[in-house]
Formats: sequence, C-alpha cells, structure tokens
Amino acid sequence: MLPTAGSLVSCADDCLWARYDGRLVHGPELLSAMLDDLGIGHVTAAARRLRAHMDFIEAVYRHADDRGHGLSVVLGVHSRLAFHDASPIHDAAAIAQRHAVPLPVHRRQLDTSSDILNWCSRANPYERSICGDVKSQKACGSCWAFAATDLIETALSMTTGSTPVALSTQQLLSCSKGTQVHTFAYCFANTGNVPSWLASSKQWSAVNDACGGGMTQNALTDAATKIRNLAPRLNWPYTDANRSNASCIAVPDSGAAAHIRGWEPALDASSCANTSDPAALLKNALQLGPIAVAMNAQGTAFASYNGGVYKCPDIVNSSMIDHALLLVGHGSGSDGDYWILKNSYGTQWGINGFMHLRTDSMLNCGLNVFPVRVLGASVGAAVPIIDGGGSLDFAGLSFVVWAIVLGVVTALTTIATAVGVHVAIKRRANLHRC
Repeated sequence: MLPTAGSLVSCADDCLWARYDGRLVHGPELLSAMLDDLGIGHVTAAARRLRAHMDFIEAVYRHADDRGHGLSVVLGVHSRLAFHDASPIHDAAAIAQRHAVPLPVHRRQLDTSSDILNWCSRANPYERSICGDVKSQKACGSCWAFAATDLIETALSMTTGSTPVALSTQQLLSCSKGTQVHTFAYCFANTGNVPSWLASSKQWSAVNDACGGGMTQNALTDAATKIRNLAPRLNWPYTDANRSNASCIAVPDSGAAAHIRGWEPALDASSCANTSDPAALLKNALQLGPIAVAMNAQGTAFASYNGGVYKCPDIVNSSMIDHALLLVGHGSGSDGDYWILKNSYGTQWGINGFMHLRTDSMLNCGLNVFPVRVLGASVGAAVPIIDGGGSLDFAGLSFVVWAIVLGVVTALTTIATAVGVHVAIKRRANLHRC
C-alpha cells in the first residue's frame, strides 16, 4: 500500500492539503509527490485524473465556503483515484449543498452516545472486535467478493470466540461465476419516504464476473454449495486477477479454513412486526452481527471520502446501488446519526478504511436493498492454531521461514510496483465500478 495521500484543509487564494504525515502543502506539491511514489509520469492520463479529483474537491470546498458553510465530510485524495475519472466539475455545487453544515463545525472525535454499536471495536455485546483487517481490492471490481469474505470472517469469529481467520477473497473471485436470481422481500416498501420503484417483493438477477463485478449473495451461494471448502488467504492470496476465466482449484477438506451452510436476507417479510422505518429495521438486524450490504458509490465525493459523515444522494433507481461492503454498526455524533461501514479500498481511504454514512428514512443509500447474513459458519481443518507452548503454523511452514519469504517478497514487490500500477491503469477501461 503506497502511503502518499492527503486531505483538503483550507482554501484561500491557494488551497492547502495535509499530507499523510501531517505536513501542510499546496496541491501541486502533493500531486507531484503522489505521482513520484506511484512511479507515474507527470504528463499521463493517471496524472490528469488525480489533478481533476483535486480540482473537484477544491471546488466543493470553495462552494461551501462562499456560502458561509462548513462540510460534514472530509474529502481527500489517494492513489486509487488515479484509476477513476473525476465527477464533472459542475457537480461540485450539489455535493457542497448536500454536505453543508453551519460554521463553526465541531466534530466529535469519540462517540459518547449510548446509541452506538460497532462490531469492529469493543462497543458490542462481545466487548471485542470480530472483524478482520481492512483489505484493498486494488484496481478490480471485486467489492462483492471482499464483502463476502469479510462477512464470513466475522461470522466465524462470533462462532469460535477467537480472532478472525483471514479467508481467501481470490478463491471467490476465481470460483464464483455466472448468473443467479434471488428474491428479496421488502416489508417497508410503499411506506413513508421509501422510493416508489421498490416493490414489496423483487427478483434480482446478477452475474459474478471476477473484476467485472458481481453480487455478494451469489458468492455466498457458491461458497455454500459449490466451493464448500473455503481456503485461508495465506494459501490463496489475492492477485487482483482481471480475468473471468481465472483458474478455480478445488480445495481438499484438509486445506479448508471455513465452511458456511448458506445465507439469508437480513430483512424479510416478517421484519416489520414492530416498525417499518428503514433505519430502525437495519439497527434491529445489526444486533445479530455485521451485515453485507450494497450502496451508491458513484462520483468523486465517495471515492475522496476521508472522514466526517457522508451524505448520500437520493436513490432514484436500483442502478445507483453499485458497491458492496460490510455494515458493522451505527453511532451518533454532532453531525447526526450514522452507519459504520467497512470498505475494501485499503486503510488510506476514509477513516482508516471505514466510513460514517448518514442514516435516513428512505433506503439509507441502498443499504436496505441487499442486506444479507451468513448461516452456519464453521471452522475447517486448516485454521492456524497456537497451543500452550507451540508455534503458529502457516500453511505447513514456521513463522521464521515465512519471515524470510516475506523479506524476499517485499524486495520483489518494490521493484514490481511501478509496472503493476501501469498495468492496473490499462485495466481500468474494462472494470465495473465497485
């Protein structure tokens, strides 16, 4: 993961950005440092994309500042934006208006409200995190696979009482393919502020196509019925493979880190017994554990999110719901109530890889449309175990051996980074935004 990133701090005649190390710099200096770290030329399409994102973020800030407003969201720039086009500059005014808050803005650094649940911290009934590490899907539309493995990892941790086992996302990317149709029931449809396009029961058809995109429920179906033996990440690492024909290798029972029996919608026809409010329904469902969801992630504002409470545009049709991730909790702060989401953009993005999303009485940016949970998660034979005086075994090798391997891999990775970034940029044209 490349460290160079920055958040916009202020704009007068020129705009100041805070680098990842806290130093304040002007935009051109930050851009130059990012391009150098990425190994990208200063006169390239990637450079133009990064500059366009920075221009858009500065325009949002200036629109709000000109009207005496602050912003509920912190916007920043990071290496992932080199692979995605910026939003049109004329959209900056709408983004500024959506996230406008009165000045001065006083944000809480820590939540003191009792109305908080976070399965990735100690603020839950288990008083420990059940979440794995924040991962990066890189330049690949594989959010659906990461949401699936993140969900299974949390379910395993709840079942075993142990720290999460890192599962292979690449296995799902390589083995979960093709079209599936699933039916979801929406007891809250046709109530309150819920958009009229959402029916009380709806069939959804989706194709899992590696980096071309997919749906989490399709991956969970394949994990339970076709793959069965889920591999540990150590044995089947993520390769950012942008191929729908990536090789799927059967994992023997002895190599399985986990199994699941299936999945179910976290909301169904019976969920509205006590309320039909979409936010209340999600909060009730979260009491049982994290939920895989999908939301709207279109535009520079989402890609540039670097803190604060993000406010989503109205979901006027289902095509706006285009990104899968993990819903891990909810909280309340000076900017109102929000959802806590674990993303797969790496720790540079957002709040160390997480997002605070404003709650609403509609569809909560799409979270209410595809919420799913895992059924019957259990550990397999390949889970690394530490006994009383023993050593941790990783795929049959000792920690010392793997430390040596890691040193070699690190050196090779440094050499390959520049080449890999150029390849990723070329892939971008074929990727589903995820």
